[in-house]
Amino acid sequence: MAKTNTLISLAAALAASGALMAQSPIVTLTNTAVQVVNGTTITVNGELVGDMTMGVALNAENTSGTARVINVKRYEVSVPHGTTNYFCWDLCYSERNAGASPLWIGADPIPMAAGATATGFHAYYKPMGHAGTATFRYVWYDMNSTNDSTSVDIVFNATEPAGIAEASAVKGFNAWPNPSTGGNITFSYDLGAGAQGARLAVYNLLGERKVVKPLGAAQGQVVLGEGELGSGVWFAVLERNGRALATKRIVVAQ
Repeated sequence: MAKTNTLISLAAALAASGALMAQSPIVTLTNTAVQVVNGTTITVNGELVGDMTMGVALNAENTSGTARVINVKRYEVSVPHGTTNYFCWDLCYSERNAGASPLWIGADPIPMAAGATATGFHAYYKPMGHAGTATFRYVWYDMNSTNDSTSVDIVFNATEPAGIAEASAVKGFNAWPNPSTGGNITFSYDLGAGAQGARLAVYNLLGERKVVKPLGAAQGQVVLGEGELGSGVWFAVLERNGRALATKRIVVAQ
Protein backbone atom coordinates (compact mmCIF):
# COMPACT_ATOMS: atom_id res chain seq x y z
CA MET A 1 0.00 0.00 0.00
CA ALA A 2 1.36 3.39 -0.92
CA LYS A 3 2.23 5.62 1.99
CA THR A 4 0.18 8.82 2.00
CA ASN A 5 1.81 12.21 2.10
CA THR A 6 -0.26 14.41 4.48
CA LEU A 7 -0.06 18.05 3.53
CA ILE A 8 0.42 19.57 6.96
CA SER A 9 0.91 23.05 5.52
CA LEU A 10 -2.81 23.15 4.70
CA ALA A 11 -3.97 22.47 8.26
CA ALA A 12 -4.71 26.09 9.10
CA ALA A 13 -6.63 26.63 5.87
CA LEU A 14 -8.70 23.48 6.41
CA ALA A 15 -9.48 24.49 9.98
CA ALA A 16 -10.62 27.87 8.71
CA SER A 17 -12.88 26.28 6.11
CA GLY A 18 -14.41 24.07 8.81
CA ALA A 19 -15.16 27.12 10.95
CA LEU A 20 -16.78 28.89 8.02
CA MET A 21 -18.94 25.86 7.33
CA ALA A 22 -20.56 26.33 10.74
CA GLN A 23 -22.42 29.37 9.40
CA SER A 24 -25.71 28.99 7.51
CA PRO A 25 -24.62 27.65 4.12
CA ILE A 26 -25.29 29.71 1.03
CA VAL A 27 -25.25 26.52 -1.05
CA THR A 28 -27.10 23.31 -0.31
CA LEU A 29 -25.29 20.26 -1.67
CA THR A 30 -27.14 17.07 -2.54
CA ASN A 31 -25.98 13.71 -3.85
CA THR A 32 -27.60 11.55 -6.51
CA ALA A 33 -30.03 10.21 -3.87
CA VAL A 34 -31.11 13.84 -3.19
CA GLN A 35 -29.64 13.72 0.32
CA VAL A 36 -28.15 16.92 1.78
CA VAL A 37 -24.42 16.38 2.31
CA ASN A 38 -23.15 19.77 3.57
CA GLY A 39 -20.44 19.27 6.18
CA THR A 40 -20.32 15.50 5.75
CA THR A 41 -17.70 13.00 4.60
CA ILE A 42 -18.50 11.06 1.44
CA THR A 43 -16.62 7.77 1.00
CA VAL A 44 -16.26 6.09 -2.39
CA ASN A 45 -14.97 2.50 -2.43
CA GLY A 46 -13.62 0.68 -5.44
CA GLU A 47 -11.39 -2.24 -6.40
CA LEU A 48 -8.28 -1.48 -8.44
CA VAL A 49 -8.98 -2.43 -12.04
CA GLY A 50 -6.70 -1.17 -14.81
CA ASP A 51 -6.57 2.59 -15.30
CA MET A 52 -9.68 3.16 -13.22
CA THR A 53 -11.25 6.53 -12.35
CA MET A 54 -13.33 7.00 -9.19
CA GLY A 55 -15.84 9.83 -9.06
CA VAL A 56 -18.56 11.69 -7.16
CA ALA A 57 -21.33 13.92 -8.59
CA LEU A 58 -23.10 16.57 -6.50
CA ASN A 59 -25.77 19.19 -7.17
CA ALA A 60 -25.33 22.66 -5.67
CA GLU A 61 -28.41 24.84 -5.05
CA ASN A 62 -28.18 28.54 -4.17
CA THR A 63 -30.35 28.64 -1.05
CA SER A 64 -29.09 32.02 0.23
CA GLY A 65 -32.14 33.92 -1.04
CA THR A 66 -30.05 36.29 -3.22
CA ALA A 67 -28.05 36.05 -6.44
CA ARG A 68 -24.50 34.79 -5.91
CA VAL A 69 -21.34 34.04 -7.88
CA ILE A 70 -20.26 30.63 -6.62
CA ASN A 71 -16.86 29.03 -7.04
CA VAL A 72 -15.21 25.81 -5.79
CA LYS A 73 -11.75 25.13 -4.40
CA ARG A 74 -10.17 21.78 -3.62
CA TYR A 75 -7.68 20.91 -0.86
CA GLU A 76 -5.56 17.75 -0.86
CA VAL A 77 -5.78 16.55 2.74
CA SER A 78 -3.99 13.19 2.46
CA VAL A 79 -3.29 11.80 -0.99
CA PRO A 80 -0.97 8.93 -2.07
CA HIS A 81 2.01 9.97 -4.16
CA GLY A 82 1.86 8.77 -7.78
CA THR A 83 -1.92 9.27 -8.13
CA THR A 84 -3.83 11.97 -10.02
CA ASN A 85 -7.07 13.89 -9.49
CA TYR A 86 -9.26 16.57 -11.05
CA PHE A 87 -12.72 18.08 -10.79
CA CYS A 88 -15.44 19.80 -12.79
CA TRP A 89 -17.32 22.97 -11.87
CA ASP A 90 -19.17 23.77 -15.07
CA LEU A 91 -15.81 23.24 -16.83
CA CYS A 92 -13.79 20.04 -16.39
CA TYR A 93 -10.08 20.57 -15.69
CA SER A 94 -7.18 18.37 -16.76
CA GLU A 95 -5.95 15.87 -14.20
CA ARG A 96 -2.99 16.82 -11.99
CA ASN A 97 -0.45 14.77 -10.08
CA ALA A 98 -0.88 14.42 -6.33
CA GLY A 99 1.06 17.18 -4.61
CA ALA A 100 1.22 19.44 -7.67
CA SER A 101 -1.75 21.57 -6.51
CA PRO A 102 -2.37 21.16 -2.74
CA LEU A 103 -4.91 23.99 -3.13
CA TRP A 104 -6.72 24.10 -6.48
CA ILE A 105 -9.10 26.99 -7.11
CA GLY A 106 -11.68 26.64 -9.86
CA ALA A 107 -11.22 28.97 -12.83
CA ASP A 108 -14.89 29.23 -13.78
CA PRO A 109 -17.13 30.79 -11.07
CA ILE A 110 -20.83 30.34 -11.83
CA PRO A 111 -23.36 33.21 -11.46
CA MET A 112 -26.39 31.68 -9.73
CA ALA A 113 -29.76 33.30 -9.20
CA ALA A 114 -31.56 32.65 -5.93
CA GLY A 115 -32.92 29.10 -6.04
CA ALA A 116 -30.80 28.10 -9.06
CA THR A 117 -29.08 24.69 -9.08
CA ALA A 118 -25.73 23.85 -10.69
CA THR A 119 -25.44 20.22 -11.77
CA GLY A 120 -21.91 20.35 -13.19
CA PHE A 121 -19.84 19.40 -10.12
CA HIS A 122 -17.85 16.17 -10.27
CA ALA A 123 -14.78 15.11 -8.26
CA TYR A 124 -12.48 12.50 -9.78
CA TYR A 125 -9.57 10.44 -8.48
CA LYS A 126 -7.26 8.06 -10.37
CA PRO A 127 -5.33 5.72 -8.03
CA MET A 128 -2.92 4.69 -10.81
CA GLY A 129 -2.57 1.21 -9.29
CA HIS A 130 -2.01 2.46 -5.71
CA ALA A 131 -4.19 0.85 -3.06
CA GLY A 132 -5.19 3.07 -0.14
CA THR A 133 -7.27 6.13 0.66
CA ALA A 134 -7.13 9.66 -0.72
CA THR A 135 -8.92 12.47 1.14
CA PHE A 136 -9.95 15.81 -0.37
CA ARG A 137 -11.92 18.77 0.96
CA TYR A 138 -14.08 20.71 -1.51
CA VAL A 139 -15.31 24.17 -0.50
CA TRP A 140 -18.08 26.16 -2.21
CA TYR A 141 -17.95 29.91 -1.59
CA ASP A 142 -19.32 33.28 -2.75
CA MET A 143 -16.74 35.15 -4.84
CA ASN A 144 -17.98 38.46 -3.39
CA SER A 145 -18.06 37.26 0.23
CA THR A 146 -15.54 34.48 0.75
CA ASN A 147 -16.65 33.97 4.36
CA ASP A 148 -19.93 32.58 2.99
CA SER A 149 -18.98 28.98 2.33
CA THR A 150 -19.73 25.30 2.91
CA SER A 151 -17.67 22.17 2.38
CA VAL A 152 -17.67 18.41 1.87
CA ASP A 153 -14.85 15.92 2.48
CA ILE A 154 -14.54 13.22 -0.15
CA VAL A 155 -12.59 10.03 0.60
CA PHE A 156 -11.69 7.65 -2.22
CA ASN A 157 -10.75 4.17 -0.97
CA ALA A 158 -9.05 2.01 -3.59
CA THR A 159 -8.66 -1.62 -2.55
CA GLU A 160 -6.88 -4.62 -4.00
CA PRO A 161 -9.20 -6.89 -6.01
CA ALA A 162 -10.36 -9.85 -3.95
CA GLY A 163 -8.01 -12.81 -4.17
CA ILE A 164 -5.03 -11.05 -5.76
CA ALA A 165 -3.64 -9.03 -2.86
CA GLU A 166 0.08 -9.30 -2.21
CA ALA A 167 0.94 -12.73 -0.83
CA SER A 168 2.97 -11.10 1.95
CA ALA A 169 3.53 -7.53 3.07
CA VAL A 170 6.83 -5.69 2.77
CA LYS A 171 8.73 -6.39 5.98
CA GLY A 172 11.27 -3.57 5.74
CA PHE A 173 12.22 -0.54 3.66
CA ASN A 174 14.80 2.02 4.80
CA ALA A 175 17.10 4.65 3.32
CA TRP A 176 20.24 6.30 4.68
CA PRO A 177 21.55 8.89 4.99
CA ASN A 178 18.24 10.75 4.87
CA PRO A 179 18.46 13.70 4.48
CA SER A 180 21.46 13.26 2.23
CA THR A 181 24.05 16.00 1.79
CA GLY A 182 26.05 14.25 -0.90
CA GLY A 183 27.53 10.83 -1.52
CA ASN A 184 25.72 7.54 -1.91
CA ILE A 185 22.21 6.78 -0.69
CA THR A 186 21.63 3.18 0.40
CA PHE A 187 18.21 1.52 0.40
CA SER A 188 17.62 -1.71 2.31
CA TYR A 189 14.49 -3.73 1.68
CA ASP A 190 12.76 -6.97 2.60
CA LEU A 191 9.87 -7.87 0.30
CA GLY A 192 8.94 -10.89 2.38
CA ALA A 193 8.51 -12.90 -0.85
CA GLY A 194 10.18 -13.44 -4.22
CA ALA A 195 11.58 -10.58 -6.27
CA GLN A 196 9.82 -11.43 -9.53
CA GLY A 197 8.48 -8.22 -11.10
CA ALA A 198 9.88 -6.07 -8.25
CA ARG A 199 11.89 -2.86 -8.64
CA LEU A 200 12.90 0.31 -6.85
CA ALA A 201 11.63 3.44 -8.63
CA VAL A 202 12.35 7.03 -7.62
CA TYR A 203 9.93 9.86 -8.49
CA ASN A 204 10.11 13.64 -8.18
CA LEU A 205 7.36 15.85 -6.74
CA LEU A 206 5.66 16.02 -10.14
CA GLY A 207 5.33 12.25 -10.30
CA GLU A 208 8.02 11.88 -12.96
CA ARG A 209 10.06 8.67 -12.67
CA LYS A 210 13.79 9.42 -12.71
CA VAL A 211 15.46 6.18 -11.54
CA VAL A 212 14.51 2.51 -11.88
CA LYS A 213 16.50 -0.34 -10.31
CA PRO A 214 15.27 -3.94 -10.80
CA LEU A 215 15.46 -6.03 -7.63
CA GLY A 216 17.21 -9.34 -8.03
CA ALA A 217 16.38 -10.78 -4.61
CA ALA A 218 13.60 -10.64 -2.03
CA GLN A 219 15.95 -9.03 0.49
CA GLY A 220 18.95 -6.81 -0.11
CA GLN A 221 20.27 -3.32 -0.70
CA VAL A 222 20.29 -0.85 -3.58
CA VAL A 223 22.84 1.97 -3.71
CA LEU A 224 22.31 5.18 -5.66
CA GLY A 225 25.56 6.91 -6.42
CA GLU A 226 26.33 10.56 -5.84
CA GLY A 227 24.70 12.65 -8.56
CA GLU A 228 21.94 10.17 -9.47
CA LEU A 229 19.47 12.36 -7.59
CA GLY A 230 19.62 16.15 -7.66
CA SER A 231 18.75 18.44 -4.78
CA GLY A 232 15.11 18.32 -3.69
CA VAL A 233 12.42 15.99 -2.35
CA TRP A 234 12.10 12.53 -3.89
CA PHE A 235 9.86 9.51 -3.35
CA ALA A 236 11.45 6.07 -3.49
CA VAL A 237 8.85 3.39 -4.17
CA LEU A 238 9.09 -0.39 -3.95
CA GLU A 239 6.94 -1.68 -6.80
CA ARG A 240 5.85 -5.07 -8.06
CA ASN A 241 4.51 -5.29 -11.60
CA GLY A 242 3.91 -1.53 -11.56
CA ARG A 243 2.00 -1.54 -8.25
CA ALA A 244 3.37 0.39 -5.26
CA LEU A 245 4.17 -1.70 -2.17
CA ALA A 246 5.92 0.86 0.05
CA THR A 247 7.10 4.48 -0.25
CA LYS A 248 9.98 6.36 1.38
CA ARG A 249 10.37 10.15 1.24
CA ILE A 250 13.95 11.22 0.51
CA VAL A 251 15.50 14.68 0.89
CA VAL A 252 18.68 15.53 -1.01
CA ALA A 253 20.57 18.73 -0.23
CA GLN A 254 23.80 19.23 -2.17
